Amino acid sequence: MSFAKRAMSTAMGTVSIAAALLLVTSCSSVGAPGASSATSMAPGMDMSSHSPSPASSSRGAELAIEATEYAFSPAPLKAAAGETTIKLTNKGAMDHDLTIDALNVHLTATAGKTAQATVTLKPGTYQVYCSVAGHRQSGMQGTLTVS
Repeated sequence: MSFAKRAMSTAMGTVSIAAALLLVTSCSSVGAPGASSATSMAPGMDMSSHSPSPASSSRGAELAIEATEYAFSPAPLKAAAGETTIKLTNKGAMDHDLTIDALNVHLTATAGKTAQATVTLKPGTYQVYCSVAGHRQSGMQGTLTVS
């Protein structure tokens, strides 16, 4: 094989490898950098929560909640009835979660991460809390009022 053919073959192989790496990288970075999501939901709930949902999405509203050591913000939580993406961002140094038993929602976010779930909210008042041992007792609880 001549030098030119060998150089062309090597270049094509390098381009193929680069293209494959680009494809793999773009497929594995679907969510925001560093985002994590852990949910458990009732049957029939929208499992698309593993994809990012912008606040202005045609799919519904977004309820953004921040968790820090022993508090949720904003407090109290309020939302309109309908399809809503609940987004929990952990701004604290410890793991936190958001549990809403009546809606079968349990979002877990490690320190510095975000978790989300899309649910259909019905009017009412729901108890919310962090189920991490000792956090609820330390004041990490409240209500979500849906109107």
